[in-house]
Amino acid sequence: MVLTLAWFTAFSSRSTTISVGPVMPLIQSDLNLSFSQLGLLFSIPPLMMGLFAIPSGLIMARFGVKTVLLLSLSVLAVGCGLRAAAADIGSLYAFTALVGAGIGLVQPALPRLVKDHFRARTGVMTGIYSSGFAIGATTGAALAVPVLVPLFGRLSWRGPFIVWAALVAATALAWVFVPGGDSRPRESLAPFGRIFRSRLCWHISLIFMTQNVLFYVLNSWLAGYYQSLGYPLTLAATAVALLSAGSVVFGFGGPAISDRTGRKPPFVVAAVAGIFGILGLILVPTHLFWLWPFVCGSATAVLFTTSLVIPVDVSRADEVGAFSGMMLTVGYGGGILGPLVIGFLRDVTGSNLYSLLAMLFVCLVQLGLCIMMPETSPRHR
Repeated sequence: MVLTLAWFTAFSSRSTTISVGPVMPLIQSDLNLSFSQLGLLFSIPPLMMGLFAIPSGLIMARFGVKTVLLLSLSVLAVGCGLRAAAADIGSLYAFTALVGAGIGLVQPALPRLVKDHFRARTGVMTGIYSSGFAIGATTGAALAVPVLVPLFGRLSWRGPFIVWAALVAATALAWVFVPGGDSRPRESLAPFGRIFRSRLCWHISLIFMTQNVLFYVLNSWLAGYYQSLGYPLTLAATAVALLSAGSVVFGFGGPAISDRTGRKPPFVVAAVAGIFGILGLILVPTHLFWLWPFVCGSATAVLFTTSLVIPVDVSRADEVGAFSGMMLTVGYGGGILGPLVIGFLRDVTGSNLYSLLAMLFVCLVQLGLCIMMPETSPRHR
């Protein structure tokens, strides 16, 4: 039951954010937004995720995992539902901030669940629940334009937000009926000080940050990029779905394989794959149209899900929330710059080339960090 609900928690937290990318052109047209304003819209969720990741660990230490899950999913459901009623850019920003806060609170709780309930096979169990992120992203992207927008008619881009808000609310209600869940309440806050001084934590956090930059930039701008190449919205939105589809298999496979190979090899392979995918988008974006988003999605998914195993590898139970919170805070805090910079470059230059070159630079930095990272798997280090 815990693993199933962890999966649905991951699914609903990702579908609420990814559903924005495919309907971005509709939001832009309806509210008359510039590319820079859209960049800020996509930067708000990772900003809030970063700000609320460490508070999530603090709440977890005092009141337990279940309290964090109920609080975070409630905030996420309210934010996503209100976003469907946004009448202007200000209210859309505010309700999107609530969505980001809810996700920021929920994500550190999931590695703690693995530490508490599934210590024997942390990679596989992390892969199982984190596949919910990938499948949620794929479903959110795939259903938004061809299914949910027509289904809600005049509500157009607001329809997907209503659907995902209902799913989050149902998931929160289900957690109410799970017995226990508040393991070791009233834990010490001392682990937070130890984690903040950890060189390994900072290293993994920087890798996580580069992954987030690429993930949010691609989900924000990929549909618009293919529209600029002459693709209709329905087909351009498919690129975002392909990005998410690539993460379904490889998001699970990364942590599971790392139980056998160690954590470092999947990191390095994923970083190389990311460079390959971005080069494809730069050089031959319309040739093998399906391949480049799929490869990029696979690369970011492996880095994302395998990163979630690291806190479980190296931390005591009372340190998992602190390590996860630190990693998520740094990762999402740096990740907010991606959509903002890309939107600014697009407005100033009128071209997507400089944005793609900036992403290629991030991929190269990411590869260097992955090569230098130490092995953390207890079986291989």
